[in-house]
Amino acid sequence: MSLNLTVRQIFSWSIQLSVQQDYQALTHKFLAILTDIPWVENAAAYEIFQHERKKPGETDTVQELLIRRFPLDFTRNDEEVHNSLLTEIDHTTDLNLSAPDESGLYAWAIFSIRGGCGPDRAIHLEGAFDREMLELLGNLREVYRNLVMLHDTKERDVLTKLPNRQSLDARLLQVCEHYSDYQIIDKSQEKSSWIAILDIDHFKRVNDNFGHLYGDEVLLTFSQLMGKCFRYNDFLFRFGGEEFVVILNLASQEMAVSAFNRFREAVASYNFPTVGRVTVSIGLTHVDGISMPTTQLDHADKALYHAKESGRNRVVLYEDMPVLVQDKNPCETELF
Repeated sequence: MSLNLTVRQIFSWSIQLSVQQDYQALTHKFLAILTDIPWVENAAAYEIFQHERKKPGETDTVQELLIRRFPLDFTRNDEEVHNSLLTEIDHTTDLNLSAPDESGLYAWAIFSIRGGCGPDRAIHLEGAFDREMLELLGNLREVYRNLVMLHDTKERDVLTKLPNRQSLDARLLQVCEHYSDYQIIDKSQEKSSWIAILDIDHFKRVNDNFGHLYGDEVLLTFSQLMGKCFRYNDFLFRFGGEEFVVILNLASQEMAVSAFNRFREAVASYNFPTVGRVTVSIGLTHVDGISMPTTQLDHADKALYHAKESGRNRVVLYEDMPVLVQDKNPCETELF
C-alpha cells in the first residue's frame, strides 16, 4: 500500500510537533496527527508508572504497573478501566504487534516511549499496518519521543522526577477552570478537588547533620512514598526545596483530611535510611472555580504555616482555621 507522503507533509508534522509549548499540548497534537493518517483508525496515549512494593515479611520487591490513559480525566474514577492489552505487552521492547492477518497487515501496534525523566509512555494504534507504514510510524514516534524528553527536562524535577512548579501552575489552572463551570454546592460533602502543600519538618537539620546527599535521599524517598500513598488520579508535584504539592481529586472534605493524615502517619512511621524518622506538616484547602489559583495556593500555604506554628506533624484545613488566623501572612513561601 503506497503511503503517498510528500516532503512538505513530513515537515509540516515536524513543525506542528516542535512548536508545542508543553507535554500536554505536544501529546494532544501527536494524537491528532496520527488519527489524521488514513490507515490509523484510533490512537491513544498512556502513561506507565512502575512502583516497587515489598510484601510483609519478605525481602523481595514486587513491581506494580499503574497505567493512566492520556489525558487523565480527574473527574472520574477509572482506575480499573484501562486497555488490558497494555498489561500483557513486553515493556522492554519498542514495538509490540498483533498477529498479522492473511494479507500481512497488523490490526494494532503499541509503540513504547522510554528514556525521559518522567514515566514511560505507550502509543496504542488501531488500524491496518504493513511494515512500510510501521517504519513511518516508528520515525514519527522517535520525533515525539525526543520532544517528550525535552519537555520532561523542563517540566519535571531532576531529583524526584515529579512535575515541577511550572507544571503545577498549568495543572491547577486546568482544575480551577473545570470548577468554574461546575460549582460545588457543599464542599464538605461533595466529591471535588483539594490542594495541599506538604513541608518536611526540620529539613535543614537533616542537611546540617547528615549532609545534602542524605537530604536528597530523604526528598527522593518522600516523593516515592507520595506515589505509593496517593491515587492514580491525584496530581503530585515538587514545589521547591522540601515542599511538595498534591492536588487530591474526587474526595469529600472528610476523605481529603483522612487521606493526608494517612500519608502523614506513613511518613512518620517510615525509617528513612541513615536519617531515621522525619515528619511532615500539611496545609490543605478546597479548590474552587471562583478564587485565583495563586489565592488557593496562598490559602494552603497559610494552613501549612499554622500547622508549623501548632507543633508540626499535623494536617491543617484552611477552611477550619479561625478568620483572624486566615488573615495572617505566613511570608515563608514565595508565590510569585
